[in-house]
Amino acid sequence: METRLISQLRPHPKNGDIYGDRLGDNFQELLASVKEKGVYTPLLITFDDRVISGHRRLRAAAQAGLVDVGIIVFDSEDEDEILEALIHSNRGMRNRTNEMVAKEAKELWEVEQRRASERMSEGGKGVEQVPHLQTGKTRDKVGSAIGISGKTAERAVKVLDAIEGLSASGKAREAEQLRTALNKSVSGAFNKAKEAGHITVQSRAPQAVAKELAAAPSGFITLADWRAMDYAAQQAALATESSRTKFNWQSDDNIEWALWSWNPVTGCKHNCPYCYARDIAERFYEQKFEPAFLPERLSAPFNTPMKPEAQLNIGYKNVFTCSMADLFGRWVPREWIEAVLDVIAQAPQWNFLMLTKFPIRLAEFDFPDNAWVGTTVDCQARVKNAEQAFSRVNAKVKWLSCEPLLEPLQFTDLSMFQWIVLGGSSKSTQTPEWRPPRQWINDIEDKAHQAGCMVYEKTNLLDRVREYPGQGVTDSPQLPGALRYLAEVES
Repeated sequence: METRLISQLRPHPKNGDIYGDRLGDNFQELLASVKEKGVYTPLLITFDDRVISGHRRLRAAAQAGLVDVGIIVFDSEDEDEILEALIHSNRGMRNRTNEMVAKEAKELWEVEQRRASERMSEGGKGVEQVPHLQTGKTRDKVGSAIGISGKTAERAVKVLDAIEGLSASGKAREAEQLRTALNKSVSGAFNKAKEAGHITVQSRAPQAVAKELAAAPSGFITLADWRAMDYAAQQAALATESSRTKFNWQSDDNIEWALWSWNPVTGCKHNCPYCYARDIAERFYEQKFEPAFLPERLSAPFNTPMKPEAQLNIGYKNVFTCSMADLFGRWVPREWIEAVLDVIAQAPQWNFLMLTKFPIRLAEFDFPDNAWVGTTVDCQARVKNAEQAFSRVNAKVKWLSCEPLLEPLQFTDLSMFQWIVLGGSSKSTQTPEWRPPRQWINDIEDKAHQAGCMVYEKTNLLDRVREYPGQGVTDSPQLPGALRYLAEVES
């Protein structure tokens, strides 16, 4: 292995610009390991001895008193390729803040602009003729490189520019407030900066929007429709506004914990046998239960007045979001999800309750404080995925829906959840009504309360207990075969 004297090596200056001087919580462990065993993994360095990957190892080696370390020399002298390698090497960095991500995005955006300018000068094209300078394509490439969506990358850069502008103009307090908001939520900080006038957003001509929306039949866009639309048409669809759409009021007690429902996205591919949503969609939706996006419904939170009862009953503020879909199903385009989350962030007067059976995807998104993020755990096969996924989810309210509860559940850790909803199953076209035994409910509630988790019992649970001395305990009901549908869950 090739080595270099530690005294010859120096940190790449962009590492400090983007990531600061943070060593991480486990640096002392790294230092102890280096003192005992040396540096096993070689550092990646440039042709002129700048460190690309391995800044913490270099620091630990120096503090441990080592003379030299193993190195690998990066096989390019191009400064933009070096910068890309530096940023890529930090994708797995612990405690990477949103501000760091924004700085990564800004650096990569500038790399793309430089490359486009070079192509322009080499080919003699005008800027408007260089395909890679199109905002949509650039931001998507940048977002992909750092593990976020292109839209989030663009917004993060704009917020960072706003912070830097405020600092440069002497508005340190406002800059720090916006920085705090950024590290909490990119979309939240973007909306805050936009409302304060620190970010201006150029709107599209209404005529162009109307023309491009002609690609969306009957008010909904299927997955096939979406994939067939070009980028401009997709963006026009996302910008659709309507003064007509409102939330749906719940006239029965099936979801009394949320007295409104809202379905800007409908449809699902999980194919659970007891699904009431599929039965409804097959009867009343033109698109049936195929996943679809209904952009006009994005305006509903702004058109629905809050009822006075909301002051006393939180159910009047709660909106079951995508009750006719799994918004985070692996098939749902990221743009649909972000469109819904953007609206949620702009309507803080409401609480938006969401459920998914694909919880692993939740860690990909920033959630506003008024988003209650949940997963359905109906049988033991879903428990492990739920616990592992939610340990990485960043949301103010995280919850479980054990409805329908199809078997007794054993959880390892409920401490990351604030709320559990428990219930049975109504009759569907494929399955009978089902009410789980009281003991299953009691076991979960005991563990929930020990973990400090609130509990909500649905009205479709068992009738109240009515036992008499000398008559023994009533046998537990047996789960119907039609409801035995899931042996394991793919992680």
